[in-house]
Amino acid sequence: MENKIIIRPIEEKDFPTLLEIENTIWTNENSPVLHYYHSVDEYKEKIAGRIIFVAADDKRVHGFVDVHHPTPLLAHKKQWMFGIGVHPDSQSLGVGRQLLDYLKETATNEGIHKISLRVMGTNTKAIQFYRKNGFSQEALFKDEFFINGAFCDDYQFAYFTD
Repeated sequence: MENKIIIRPIEEKDFPTLLEIENTIWTNENSPVLHYYHSVDEYKEKIAGRIIFVAADDKRVHGFVDVHHPTPLLAHKKQWMFGIGVHPDSQSLGVGRQLLDYLKETATNEGIHKISLRVMGTNTKAIQFYRKNGFSQEALFKDEFFINGAFCDDYQFAYFTD
């Protein structure tokens, strides 16, 4: 990657590229729902209430990580669940690792004890990626989804900040 990538909070100018990323990356291999948003406004409505950080250089946004508490319960205020996405042109260049490193540091600074996510069993590259970045499998949801005539497992992975 030619330009230095920084991780920063989302800005208004980022929404068109985030919409493009969202509309490009989701398949039946990595999501039980094929996300597609017709407009920036529709996308903004979907992400309302989430904290989003982007990986960007001076030319474009390469990826994002969005976080939210699992529920509005006070008992969940020390946990974040997250989603992550990297533009296909920027995958395998370290953008995802940078986003996770930033997420771990930010969670620690914010007093978050646990960050977690769910990942489909068919998404073997992502499972390997999370393990390589210090996440541990917490749960297996056997035959959680029925997609295209076949059952698919789902996993929950977590990283503990302390």
